[in-house]
Amino acid sequence: MSKKKKNKLKNKVLVQEGISGLGLFAKKDFKKDAVIGRIKGKVVSDEQLDPNYVMELANDLLLVPKPPFRYLNHSCRPNCEIFDWEDEKPDPKTGVKDLHLGVIRKIKAGDELTIDYAWPADLAIRCGCGSKKCRGYIVDKSELHLIK
Repeated sequence: MSKKKKNKLKNKVLVQEGISGLGLFAKKDFKKDAVIGRIKGKVVSDEQLDPNYVMELANDLLLVPKPPFRYLNHSCRPNCEIFDWEDEKPDPKTGVKDLHLGVIRKIKAGDELTIDYAWPADLAIRCGCGSKKCRGYIVDKSELHLIK
């Protein structure tokens, strides 16, 4: 990545104290459907990794994201989502596509950027996101009924 591209990301986001430890914050306003950036990191197959810090990819692989996206916190009412481009070809070595962070509702400068971790019920933990629609657990909406 060129310095110019790195600087573009530094002009968009900032890591500081957030909902749960360090978080990722907007340095500028973002409109819905904006793309904040590509999520880089190490692609691994080790399922023994802490699931709190990995993102699922295709082919049973995981992505250990590098900063700043490493600091995306969960919210039951997120303002961002992780996606891949449908028309992008997968990496020939891993068979997976690049992940990107996109905006799903308007974000103002200073807002924390959040995603819904949507963990399976067997990995769920108590949630402290503070949103009005908090599910009480970091869990996929469809599996909330499985939490005792």
